[in-house]
Amino acid sequence: MPRERPATDDGGIITTREIGPQAGSGSIRGTQRDQGPLVNLGFKVPREFRRRFKRLAVDADLTNVDLLRRAIEGYERERDNATDTTRQRRFE
Repeated sequence: MPRERPATDDGGIITTREIGPQAGSGSIRGTQRDQGPLVNLGFKVPREFRRRFKRLAVDADLTNVDLLRRAIEGYERERDNATDTTRQRRFE
């Protein structure tokens, strides 16, 4: 059973983090292991963006990784639909 770190204030959101190899395993939210090993994606965003992002993840009961994955998939669908519309206009 993993130990829990004390709750920390991370930009207005209180979180509890688990320590140990079992952290997050077996949960509904642990979908990232289906996609292969995780790597660090290091970039900075404005504080308010981070706060909105984390709030969206909490409200949707998603991990940050799952929210980012869904956002990218939605962007790709939107972009592909826009590209398809542009192609259709060329052939009309």
